[in-house]
Amino acid sequence: MEKIRYEDFRNFGLPATVIRALDEEGISVPTEIQQKVIPLASEGADVIAKAPTGTGKTLAYVLPAVSAADTSAKTVQTLILCPTRELALQIGDVIKSATKYTEGIRTAVLYGGQDIQRQLFLLRKKPQIVVGTVGRVLDHIERKTVKLQDLKTLVLDECDVMLDMGFIGDIRKIAAKTNTGRQNLVFSATIPAAIESLCCELMKDPVNVQAECDGKELPDVAQYYILLKDSQRVECLTTLLNKYSLSRTIVFCNTKFRAEKLALAMKSRGISCCLLHGDLDQKERNAAMKGYREGKYDMLVSTDVSARGIDVDDIDAVINFDPPSDEDFYMHRIGRTARAFKKGVAYTLVEAYQLSYVQAYIRRTGIEILPVELQYDFSASYTLPKDGSNKRDAEARARDREHSVRYFINIGKRDMLDKPSLVKLVCSKAGVNEYKIIDVKIRDTYSFVQVTEDEADKVLLLKGLTAGNRKINVEVASEEAEDKEKKRRKPSQNKSAGKFEKGGRQPKREGTSRENKESRRTQENKNKSDKSKGASVKKGKVLNKKGQIQNPKPRAKRTKKL
Repeated sequence: MEKIRYEDFRNFGLPATVIRALDEEGISVPTEIQQKVIPLASEGADVIAKAPTGTGKTLAYVLPAVSAADTSAKTVQTLILCPTRELALQIGDVIKSATKYTEGIRTAVLYGGQDIQRQLFLLRKKPQIVVGTVGRVLDHIERKTVKLQDLKTLVLDECDVMLDMGFIGDIRKIAAKTNTGRQNLVFSATIPAAIESLCCELMKDPVNVQAECDGKELPDVAQYYILLKDSQRVECLTTLLNKYSLSRTIVFCNTKFRAEKLALAMKSRGISCCLLHGDLDQKERNAAMKGYREGKYDMLVSTDVSARGIDVDDIDAVINFDPPSDEDFYMHRIGRTARAFKKGVAYTLVEAYQLSYVQAYIRRTGIEILPVELQYDFSASYTLPKDGSNKRDAEARARDREHSVRYFINIGKRDMLDKPSLVKLVCSKAGVNEYKIIDVKIRDTYSFVQVTEDEADKVLLLKGLTAGNRKINVEVASEEAEDKEKKRRKPSQNKSAGKFEKGGRQPKREGTSRENKESRRTQENKNKSDKSKGASVKKGKVLNKKGQIQNPKPRAKRTKKL
């Protein structure tokens, strides 16, 4: 039987309203994965689709879902699960564009960090299509605000990432709340054994589909690496941007701490950049992505958590500031620069011990990664601070401390200061670049600030300024000075502590507790004092000279009946 070639979306039998929406977006020729998946999904078959990122997988399951949606139904017909908020929002935008001229189709996008009342409002409209992250969808199922007993299609997008993030157990819980006769569509760039096992549990006779790009597993990406020392990364990145005139880039770091410090370093060098990682709240993440898409920022500094779902066109290059140890993460990163078969370029900054990573990338992609030599100012080099998350980072951070100066400052928490406010004070009043602050420790009455040698003299400019009612004093810190300060503060921490030796008898609390008032010793002392005044004691009660009970309990007032 001759294989059908779908040269146009009209050949799929999609509604005219959907075709009109695609034409307005300039989408006319389906990609390879769309040609293979859309006919199978429209027939109701279970599909396992493996395709590289940026090849149009989203439309491959959105178009069949939109075409099959029953606008008169008030139950969820299609549930799309994805690993990150950004990807959920991206899928929601694709559905919104595809249903621009289709009336009656309602969609709800559910993800963590968004106001729950807003999501409940969307769910009250009885959407036919629900898109969401695994955790938030499971939360709504437990709240009984999402019911999936009539679900027709379950879609798992970026399934390998959900596996890495530990969501497989939650996916099983969600699948258990649906009917067994549903259709299942699984999309992923890689299909490890764990995903194959999950597919065997959820699917019945699935069809395996694989799409490639000209015999490769990646779009057309020119790949390069730059050999350097860790202290040269910031300067090398700046030189790389200027030499090749890279005005729209995505830079990936391995940790959130490194990403934050790199964003500060780039801003200090006059490069407009935004930050994206998992600890930011949803409003900050949305603002960062919106600004980057609209061209407000030239650089996006991100972590691997956000590598999936960043769908931005016309990216000049992807730069791996820190090389990933996982080859799959490398593929997902560099795929951001070659969307929809466009050409892209990727640079990876590596140290000598990381050259083995480059060989692993070559084996994974089957593409040669060429070395690049750059000439830049080595004297301006600076090691970006590490977060100590692994042994190698801890060793690098120890090397940083050898070329830094530590200062003692006589202000602390009692002066209404915390770490962010102290850093702000040092940067604004002394002119120290924030990314060159190695460490900050703040105590009750004093603090320690450690900066690089080239910024050390600036900290002394704080001397003589006032913070609240205290005059700031700055000195080079030493162990002797720190010990002296601790001894000086020790008696003042607890004034009563100096009156009694360790293990000695503690002072008696005088009438401060209910137990002492009711104790036998206190009662006896009270009785003795009352006797001396002429009062007598009767059955534990104190009587006055007239023989009446002293301080009797007040009686309730009697009310006269009318």
